[in-house]
Amino acid sequence: MKYTIDEAPSYAILEMELDGGEKIVSDGGVMTWMSNLTATTNMSGGIMSGIKRAIGGESMFLNTYTAGTGGGTIGMAPGDPGMIVDYDLSGDLFLQKGAFICCQEGVATDLKFQGLSGFFNVGLLSLRLTGNGKVFFAAYGDVEAIDVDGDIIVDNGHVVAWEPTLQYELSYRRGVRNFLFAEGMMLRFYGQGRIWVQSRNPLAMADFMYPYRPVRSDND
Repeated sequence: MKYTIDEAPSYAILEMELDGGEKIVSDGGVMTWMSNLTATTNMSGGIMSGIKRAIGGESMFLNTYTAGTGGGTIGMAPGDPGMIVDYDLSGDLFLQKGAFICCQEGVATDLKFQGLSGFFNVGLLSLRLTGNGKVFFAAYGDVEAIDVDGDIIVDNGHVVAWEPTLQYELSYRRGVRNFLFAEGMMLRFYGQGRIWVQSRNPLAMADFMYPYRPVRSDND
């Protein structure tokens, strides 16, 4: 497989050249174009894995693209504007929901959940990648890789991915509103390992856009 990441970091697109018979497994909705590839859709890992991905906000089904004789090409892009990161997986990697783009065969996906907090809150849902192969994931805005040796506190909306050698725990900014409505959720990572942090927060963008939403009045 050969690949390039173009138009980075603002509107990155992943372009790949696959050898004949080579396969790539992707999330739903990320393919922008393809040539000389056959696409199949399946519930990778079985029905329970598919259901767990759906509960976590990921695609229930994954797409597998297989290159025909002579090879094929494909372009993939995330829904949010931002950077694409390539990672050589050998073991495990954790991704925040929505960050996964695609991976080579030999990489399995599963959902990890850390329990409920607050009155209307859910805990941290993350996608766990296991196996060996190239993995591609997306960030909203640009992304910075930080090597942790000790501990670091990151706002949940800025966390993209982290290595399994890092442990983490949930905490909240003080205040009843923060606790009840999942605002101010922070993640404290500790140990040794790498974490990827995105420069923009989709939750903050949603808060910014909320006052400008169309509202139906009683006179409509």
